[in-house]
Amino acid sequence: MQTTPPRARARAGFTLIEMMMAVLLTMLVFAITIPFFRNQTMALDGGAGRLDAMQNARYAQSAIDRELRLAGGATGQPIIVQAAAFSVTFNVDLVTTQTNDPDATYYNPQADPLSVDSWLPAAAKKLPTSTVVYPTVEYYDGNGFQSHAETISYFLYLDASTGRNDLYTLFRRVNDRDSTVVAHNMWIPTDTNYFFQYSRTDSSGNIVSIPQASLPIYWNTAGDWADSVRLVVMRISGLYRDVRKAKDVTRTIYHSTRLLNAGMLKQATCGAAPLPPGTVTATQMDAGSPTFGILPGPWTVTDTLPLAEVKVVYNASPEEAGGAKDVASYVIQRTLHGTSNWQVLGNLVANGSASYKWDDYTPQTGTWDYGVVAVDCTPLYSTVSLSTSSVTNP
Repeated sequence: MQTTPPRARARAGFTLIEMMMAVLLTMLVFAITIPFFRNQTMALDGGAGRLDAMQNARYAQSAIDRELRLAGGATGQPIIVQAAAFSVTFNVDLVTTQTNDPDATYYNPQADPLSVDSWLPAAAKKLPTSTVVYPTVEYYDGNGFQSHAETISYFLYLDASTGRNDLYTLFRRVNDRDSTVVAHNMWIPTDTNYFFQYSRTDSSGNIVSIPQASLPIYWNTAGDWADSVRLVVMRISGLYRDVRKAKDVTRTIYHSTRLLNAGMLKQATCGAAPLPPGTVTATQMDAGSPTFGILPGPWTVTDTLPLAEVKVVYNASPEEAGGAKDVASYVIQRTLHGTSNWQVLGNLVANGSASYKWDDYTPQTGTWDYGVVAVDCTPLYSTVSLSTSSVTNP
C-alpha cells in the first residue's frame, strides 16, 4: 500500500517589523543603562582616587612617625640634627646587625653595615635641602665604642616631572647612603610652603610653636634650639587629579610626634638663664692608662704612649638640684687655647648627679681649652665654665 508523505509544516518566525522593533527596544535599554553604569564607574574611580590620596598621606605619616618617635642617640649624640620646613634629620638606634644590641628596635643581619651605626665624619655630606655638612665629630657610647645610633633624614623635593610647583616627592636617607622614595604626590600649597613644623617649651613649661621664620635649625652650636625641640608637627596632603572634572582632590592629615626627651620630664618652668656648671677639669688619658690597660705592642718605659682620650669632668650647675631647678642638659665644647671658636662635642642630659663625665675620643693636636654650658628648657644658656687648665695634645 502506497502512503502519501506528510506535508511539510510551515516554520514559525519573525517578521521584519518584529525584528526592527526588537532591535529598537534593545537600543533603548542600552541607551538608558549605559550612562548609569558609566556614572557608577566614574564615581567608583573618583572614590578610589580620593581613598588613594588619603592612604598615600597616611603611609607617609606612619613611616615618619614610626621612626621619629624613637629618636635618641648615645650619650652626647644629639636627638634632632636638622629641623627645617621641608626636612627633618634625627639620630636613632633603629636597626642593628648585631644580636647583642639591646637598644636597637629592629634586628636585620642583612642590613647595610654602613647604615646601622653612627655616621662617621669621614663620610660627612650636606644635610638634605641645606648646605650644612654633618657630622663634624664622631659619637661614642659609654664604653668608648662607635655609637649604634644612625642618622635618618626625611625630606621633600619638588617633583619636576609633574610640571607643577606644588607637588613633591618624599625621600628617606640613612647616614650618607642613597636616598629612597617614600611617597609621591605630596601636595604642599605655595601659600603654605611647609611640611614640618616644630614646637618647644616656653618659660612657663608650655608647648609653643617655633616660628617658621626661625627655621632651619641645626645642631652645630651651643646657641641653637635643636636640642629643645619637643614636638614635630606634620601637615601631610595627598593629591588625586579628577580628570573628568578637571579638579584636584586633596586629603590632608595633621599629625604631631612628641619626642622622648627624658631631660625635660621634671622641669615645670624655665626662668632666667641658669647658673654655669661648677669646676671643670680636662685630663689626658693615654692608651697605657689604667682605664684601658696596656695595649699590646713593643712599648718601653721610654716610649710615648698614643693619646686615647681627654676626660672632662665637671660639677653640676647649682640650679639643677636647687634654685630654679630647671637645668635640662649640658653642652660640652672645646676651643684652641686663646680663641673663642668653640666646637660642640656633644650634650649630656641632666639626671640629678652631683658631677658628670665626658670622654673626648677625638683629641686633636694643639693646646685646647674645654668648656661646659648649662642649658634650661627655654632654652637659655649659661656662661661657659672653662677647664681649670689647658690640655696640650701631641
